[in-house]
Amino acid sequence: MTSMPVARFLSCILVALAAEAASAQSGRTPRSDPDDVFRRLDGDGDGRLSATELRAFPGARRVPDLLQRLDRDGDGSLAPAEFRAIKAMAGKEGTPEAPAPAPKPELSPPVVAAGTAEEIDRFLAASAYSAQHAGLCLLVMKDGEVVFEQHVAGSGPTTAYQIASGTKSFWGPAAIAAIAEGLFTLDEAVAETIPEWRDDPRKSRITVRDLLSFASGLEAPRRLWAEKDKDLYPLALALPAVSEPGTKFAYSEVHLYAFGEFFRRKLAARAKESGGKVETPWLYLDRKILTPIGLTDIRWVRDGSGQRAMGDGAVLTARQWAQFGEFLRLGGAWQGEQLLPAERLAECFVSSQANPAYGLTFWLNKASAAGAAEQADVAGAGRRRQSDAVSAEGIVPGCLPRLVMAAGAGQQRLFVEPENKLVIVRFANADMPRLVMAGDYGKLQLGFEDAVFFAKLLGLTSK
Repeated sequence: MTSMPVARFLSCILVALAAEAASAQSGRTPRSDPDDVFRRLDGDGDGRLSATELRAFPGARRVPDLLQRLDRDGDGSLAPAEFRAIKAMAGKEGTPEAPAPAPKPELSPPVVAAGTAEEIDRFLAASAYSAQHAGLCLLVMKDGEVVFEQHVAGSGPTTAYQIASGTKSFWGPAAIAAIAEGLFTLDEAVAETIPEWRDDPRKSRITVRDLLSFASGLEAPRRLWAEKDKDLYPLALALPAVSEPGTKFAYSEVHLYAFGEFFRRKLAARAKESGGKVETPWLYLDRKILTPIGLTDIRWVRDGSGQRAMGDGAVLTARQWAQFGEFLRLGGAWQGEQLLPAERLAECFVSSQANPAYGLTFWLNKASAAGAAEQADVAGAGRRRQSDAVSAEGIVPGCLPRLVMAAGAGQQRLFVEPENKLVIVRFANADMPRLVMAGDYGKLQLGFEDAVFFAKLLGLTSK
């Protein structure tokens, strides 16, 4: 099914909300309020809308893929926060009322708090600092064991969150697995596999390394979060190269969608040559990394191609994300088996030429001589973004030189710190997917600072 254009989608949602308002009985709460509509549609009262329940909403009849558009955690149903995004999306053409501020959640007692009294005090201080800045969960793993885990009330060890751009960091290790198998090389020209690029003077010279270090030179003007109705693979391939490959860093999913199409074609060519079954990049990631380390039940948000959203779609619990971090800390080994060659995986954590603060899909704790990062998301213009700060100064300036990070919108964090044998997960901003989809960054709480956090966690002197 072809996805509905964005303008028509917004128009249909406005019509649907107006229809709800028109059918309302008199009362203080308008039926066009998404929370009120949600309660009416939730026939079984379980706090989620199934596909069947959603069909009673006029917008679902006008927009056949409405569930897919709103289902940010990929579980096939809608929670109230996901359904609420309707109003924010419609607000792009209208003027929705500002939602009342949500009550600030309180921290529950730690699920785990192990170590010396001093260590536990530091963990608690770091967790409290995180919670002050919309933190939802903090998990600390030391030498493979969870030594601290604390959640806000209503969350817990089985609660999963969308990690947004933290998803990007799956693809550096997946590429390393393919390289170790001889499927391609880092310095191979992508145009050898994507003939559409061969006659372009810039695109013909883009390498796999350029794509994975986010320095391909491809134009990155879009908020791809808001274009999930489209098949983003051909979109990325058709973009012009606006700078020389390998020279300019731009933090965007565009590079990954181009890499995904390259990877898909490589796998298809191998299957054709061997007579084997065609494997997608997703199944390859599962087979080579996620399944062997026990991550078999991750949920994913999907894009307009029907595939898992490559740059931002993973939905994990803190323990699941920490498990991936521990695999990285162990140099690609798991339970005594070397799944990836350690020396090759280490290439993910080497500065790229375009940005010393970035490797292959991972942030590094290094200041960038190139200064601030360029970012495609124009909705965030006018503010100093997370990537700007990390690129300019490093993650924790002056400390922890081997620290690496996978980071997502709303300050989702996976830290891997080999010196102290630590893997740390932080989730934050419960309403992040809806606000980012709406481009409403001003309502995210972004005051969390990595350096202050580590000062509290490890007793370091913050900058």
